[in-house]
Amino acid sequence: MNCLDEVAIFNSINHSNMFRKLITILFFAVLALSNFNALAQKTTIWLVRHAEKQTAEMSGADPSLSEIGNHRATDLAKVLKRYPINTIYSTNYKRTLSTAAPLAAELKLTPLVYDAKDITAIATKALQDNKGKQALIVGHSNTLIPVIKALNAEVPFAELTDNDYDMIFKVVIDENGKAKLTIGYYGDLHHSTEIPPAYSETFIK
Repeated sequence: MNCLDEVAIFNSINHSNMFRKLITILFFAVLALSNFNALAQKTTIWLVRHAEKQTAEMSGADPSLSEIGNHRATDLAKVLKRYPINTIYSTNYKRTLSTAAPLAAELKLTPLVYDAKDITAIATKALQDNKGKQALIVGHSNTLIPVIKALNAEVPFAELTDNDYDMIFKVVIDENGKAKLTIGYYGDLHHSTEIPPAYSETFIK
């Protein structure tokens, strides 16, 4: 075997090794892209009750937030501003709109008003308009649990009490429509209902 033959064999082996490396790189790139696309298809719906309100005697039938409530609304913005919230939904009351206001200002979003009496409509709209994205729904003690159920997530308790103000509900819906709920506290503690450990998640501001 002469020198030219050895060089040809060496070049052939070298090219073969490079080709195998290229195939391996392409394989892992496709795998990573596939995982990214699967992750991107997950939809996250955040839900909170409005923050603490003034008493009805102080502000009538549509009370504003109390000083403590305004502080909680700011805490909510500190927690959720790190997430890519695409849309904010709120009922047309001072207490819900004011709860959403600091986060809306931070993210430069205008809250969309929904009818609290039409639970199915807001759940359907939130899912359809935010597929693969994230959204926040601000509601009431008697509407949040029904909305979560309408998102097809299991809920560990039947309702919120009038004293439950400090919970964030996070519903993640995967590409197959399966929903999973986790719940965390935020701001100063103010609740009667305890979160079961199986549903607990820590949201740090």
